[in-house]
Amino acid sequence: MTLRRVPVFAYDWVLVGLVLLINLIGLVTLYSAAPSQGVWLQQMLAFPIALSVGLLVQLFSRRQVLSWAFPLYAVSLVLLVLVLLVGREINGAKAWFNLGPLSFQPLELAKIGLILVLAKVLAARPLERWLDYALPVLLAAPVLGLVLIQPDLGGTLVLIAGLLGMLFVRGMPTIHIVVGLLAVLVLVPTVVWPNLSQYQRDRVEILFDLSKDPKGKGFQQIQSTIAIGSGGLMGKGFGAGTQTQLGFVPERQTDFIYAVLAEEWGFVGASTLMVLYALLFFRLGRMALECVRLEDRLIIVGVLSMLAFQVVVNIAVTLGLAPVTGLTLPLVSKGGSSLIMVYLGLGLALLIHRDRYSEV
Repeated sequence: MTLRRVPVFAYDWVLVGLVLLINLIGLVTLYSAAPSQGVWLQQMLAFPIALSVGLLVQLFSRRQVLSWAFPLYAVSLVLLVLVLLVGREINGAKAWFNLGPLSFQPLELAKIGLILVLAKVLAARPLERWLDYALPVLLAAPVLGLVLIQPDLGGTLVLIAGLLGMLFVRGMPTIHIVVGLLAVLVLVPTVVWPNLSQYQRDRVEILFDLSKDPKGKGFQQIQSTIAIGSGGLMGKGFGAGTQTQLGFVPERQTDFIYAVLAEEWGFVGASTLMVLYALLFFRLGRMALECVRLEDRLIIVGVLSMLAFQVVVNIAVTLGLAPVTGLTLPLVSKGGSSLIMVYLGLGLALLIHRDRYSEV
């Protein structure tokens, strides 16, 4: 295996700067949001590991990375099975391995593995017939099924978002898109909704009127919107958010960390973070367009689709515009394995873009 030395000007440094800036905002916000200093220290421990992973992947070529696709996919499947047997249960989902001071969620590795194998398969042949979807669906189905069993509906939706983004870029015929949308409209009320657990249905139903159960099912989003509203234009200042510091905002270091940011830094701070995310996604989209090979575009779009979906849904939940899904805010929320795998995904995007004109 040959490691490479590549000129620094070959990289998209705007993307690098955006990632580090968003991550810095996350570390500062988490310092205020964390219920204990240990939570923040765990994230600080994960940060240099994540950064190292993002840097180390740059030592390889795109061909070497693509050769990881099926082994990485296979390993992630094994880990998804193992976590159901011996994993740690958090908030009702058996989705974690304990690794000393850090924990590891196999879903995060499965995202990367699925993106790579789908890119190879989708680039190999066009989507002209319904049968052409068979292999991509067969590859995605075990991952989706194992994550859904945990149960992790939010994680399942992130994987689906990545799959749909890649299918769209591959060039789905218009008729397939129309039929797919019609199928969703039919299946959601007739198949998906009846098979959701009661607590999942409650999360959707309470969204239409949070006041129906303000101390129960609606509590999280009510407190989140109160915190966001109390921040006003400029916020209450770092560490001075009353809703946060008094413990009213639930899961403030993970699912609802955006509410902490909005309360302490106001509309200006919350909007700034949204703009930074938008610039990050725009940059990834531009990088995908600049790639010559379809396979490369698919990988970057897979990373982009999953990240963008997770950010949009997380912020929508904190604003009371979407049901609680358990999705965290990438680069901002607490989560060591999530941070490491986000850096790996973005590192792969940088590498693929760097080698877009190479023959290897």
